[in-house]
Amino acid sequence: MDIVLKGLSRKTVSVSQDAITIAKVGIFASRREKTLLIRNISSVEVKQPGFVSGFIQFSIAGGKALDSSFKWTGGAYDAVSDENSVLFTGDQNYKTALRIKEYVESWSSSREERNTTPASGSSADEIRKLKSLLDEGVLTREEFDHMKRGLLGL
Repeated sequence: MDIVLKGLSRKTVSVSQDAITIAKVGIFASRREKTLLIRNISSVEVKQPGFVSGFIQFSIAGGKALDSSFKWTGGAYDAVSDENSVLFTGDQNYKTALRIKEYVESWSSSREERNTTPASGSSADEIRKLKSLLDEGVLTREEFDHMKRGLLGL
């Protein structure tokens, strides 16, 4: 299961089963990648593009918290210089960013539930949540099936 968001400034976000990779291709085709394990991501913020670019920003435990309030020094302006953020434009990229956010949040919550509650109730509840996301069009059938297999331990 892969989700890829192609952002501005030659940056991309790629989602694999348990990691987020942020890559940037430099002017002379040099490539720089940073991988964040999903289990280490403490929050994901998505801002819809409008007057300024939208962004997806990943926070990790112990990382510097940025002010994303509605003022000139927050939000997209800070995201430009944050290595854990990718700026984007367009509705399709916004939808992709929301899919990434939902995946990270469902991965984290399903893992937490598996570790703290009996499997009989938590897996069924999580599958219901994922089915709802599938019905809303947030997840593709492939993504739903992949996460369902993971919850069932298949």
